[in-house]
Amino acid sequence: MDCQAADQEPSRTGDHAMSVRDFTVEQAAALAPGDHHYRAFVGPTYRYDLIGAQQFGLLYLLGLRETHRLLDFGCGSLRLGRLAIPYLLKGRYFGIEPEPWLIEDGLDRELGRDALALKEPRFDHNADYRTDVFGTSFDYIIAQSIFSHTGEAASRRALTSFKGSLAPGGLIVVNWMVGPEAEPFHPDTSEWVYPECVTFNPERIERIAAEAGLAVRVCPWWHPGLTWYVLAHSEAELPDAGFLASLALQPLSR
Repeated sequence: MDCQAADQEPSRTGDHAMSVRDFTVEQAAALAPGDHHYRAFVGPTYRYDLIGAQQFGLLYLLGLRETHRLLDFGCGSLRLGRLAIPYLLKGRYFGIEPEPWLIEDGLDRELGRDALALKEPRFDHNADYRTDVFGTSFDYIIAQSIFSHTGEAASRRALTSFKGSLAPGGLIVVNWMVGPEAEPFHPDTSEWVYPECVTFNPERIERIAAEAGLAVRVCPWWHPGLTWYVLAHSEAELPDAGFLASLALQPLSR
């Protein structure tokens, strides 16, 4: 999910929701983030392709290869999945998304149903931050704009779950909205607050990661509003700081 201006209220129910879901990509361009269309629901429609490509590019630069197992946490309408599923070998893509209709529309309108038989991606719809539902471990776990819509308790719960499902030598790639925190900060907020956003300061992020038993390092890969972080079981398994710094110089269309 992506953050939006506070005055853009989503319309998710009733006749409007039933009609906008069938909008073409061109019609959906006028929708607000959070509206009930597979592209608009996950963020600004004009960024749909950019955010998907940005995630895939970062994962590839961090070492993702076709043999790896990837967990796309909060996979939405397959904004990343439409690139990652064809790339990965059969049975190597896993997605968790509490809104099943997003995956259905992503398959029907972006990826195609043939990919289910050809690549055998697996999906789960739990909203409990559980990543053990597939009975496997992952080489890469990515969560795009998930922690920007949850409080500290949910971030901690998710990171603890991620750690339990991360293979040795694996990487967790997530982003937060970093900046001055709202006063008073409500650390126990556990509800999904999308389309509202929650801002964290770097010290809180580092503490949450440490409490989950994870090493963490800032990743300066470009994002229009959030800051990427890379986490691993230990400092030794994190990408080299010099390499991460070089990612800030990688060309990326904005």
